Amino acid sequence: MLIFLDESFRTNRNTNAEFGVLAGVAIPEDIFHEFQLEFFKVRRPFHDVVLREDQEIHGKELLGKATLKQIAIHGDSNHWRLASLLLDLAVRYRIRVFGVVCFRPSMKSFVCANEATLDTTFRYLFERIDNFMKLEFPGRTAKLIFDNREHRTHEANARAITNFFVKSAMGRGFDSLLRIPLFAVSQGHNYGLQLADLVTTAVALHYQGAREFDPFWQQIQGMVYKTTVGGWLQESIKVMRQKPEAGLT
Repeated sequence: MLIFLDESFRTNRNTNAEFGVLAGVAIPEDIFHEFQLEFFKVRRPFHDVVLREDQEIHGKELLGKATLKQIAIHGDSNHWRLASLLLDLAVRYRIRVFGVVCFRPSMKSFVCANEATLDTTFRYLFERIDNFMKLEFPGRTAKLIFDNREHRTHEANARAITNFFVKSAMGRGFDSLLRIPLFAVSQGHNYGLQLADLVTTAVALHYQGAREFDPFWQQIQGMVYKTTVGGWLQESIKVMRQKPEAGLT
């Protein structure tokens, strides 16, 4: 299983609370090449209209103010249609969305300050992916692929993540996850990371309070994984409010 992850940082329109989103998509390796081809087929009619053939997709460009302006003037937008078609494709392939929405000031940047202690944001995310793998793909391994950020951020997070998986009892229990995080760039034709970028943007817009983009949130809801853990419903998108919470639920 390939888990492509990206980040987005926003401010809620109603409360002015700053927050971060670390989210992404789970794509089975045995369908990934087929999905890449289908992804290319969806975006191909939009080449030289919305983007070049070798240009990466950015959620903030497809789902931004310029898109809304296009709709207001012309009643339609190629940017909107491309984003919707790509999310429809993900839904058809039963791709799942995982993520953490963090409003806590000390953790919303998704940078581990201490290599010996993994931030709670990452633990919530890994717990959900591990549960999903053990229930839906027992015996298989998930590979965490993070979009490219600044080198020091990668180094700090990689050390903390690896130490968590190797040294802590909880981390060793998440044994469906490859214990070494991977990092990649979304340029060119890395459609896994490009889909993660689009999904992360759609999630961020919802928690920003941008209701004009609600149709995309509805598509995301079709990819959210739900299960019962300890008698409680758990969804694959975790929201961390500013009030501290006990345990991983």
